[in-house]
Amino acid sequence: MIKLRDFSIGYGSKMLLSHCNVSFTAGQLTALIGRNGTGKSTFLRAIAGLNRHYRGTVTIDSNDIATMQPQQLARMLAFVTTERTRIPNLRCEDVVAIGRAPYTNWIGRMQPIDREIVMHSLDVVGMSDYASRTMDTMSDGECQRIMIARALAQTTPVILLDEPTSFLDIPNRYGLVSLLRNLAHNEGKCILFSTHELEVATGMCDSIALIDDTALYHKPVRQMIESGHIQRLFSIPDVGLERTDL
Repeated sequence: MIKLRDFSIGYGSKMLLSHCNVSFTAGQLTALIGRNGTGKSTFLRAIAGLNRHYRGTVTIDSNDIATMQPQQLARMLAFVTTERTRIPNLRCEDVVAIGRAPYTNWIGRMQPIDREIVMHSLDVVGMSDYASRTMDTMSDGECQRIMIARALAQTTPVILLDEPTSFLDIPNRYGLVSLLRNLAHNEGKCILFSTHELEVATGMCDSIALIDDTALYHKPVRQMIESGHIQRLFSIPDVGLERTDL
């Protein structure tokens, strides 16, 4: 689904990732981990087409993102950032409807099918009853689900999320990642999200992508644990990283 070939990126004289070759497949939930400042957000933004200052190729379903028009890319990939949406009087339904922008006509008018997709997206994330609520009256966890609903409304095969569990308490962290896992498994989406939560990454995901120095390693969770990359990178003992089937 997503393929990187000879991918390198950095800024100034600092190289973040160098000559990486990795693939992410449909139906899989992947956690992107690494120390602070190693380039997790930069990496995600490059795949999303928001940072073109890289070398190599990034393809989605065999399409090179460097040659794709913005509307075409928006139909292939949805990106959820860490930014909080707290605009007064902005209803949840309206936020989710933004996800239909790549499909509406030139004046942005939604058709009945678009409204059905918006309501279905709210339902999938368990937020149907919040459609008329405004974003400034909701908790961080609720707002994050609305932003995921907006990504779902784009009906893309790929969803990227930058630190989606930030600002959430422990129950909401696990609830959100469980939602992402269900979307990947039940709807066949390729979902990649960055996180600092090692227990979430090792306990709830299918695979882990790990940035170490300028290298990017991608393995199924069990293989990543057994490889020793996590223990070495974070200087932790070889305990507490057992996978849990939640």
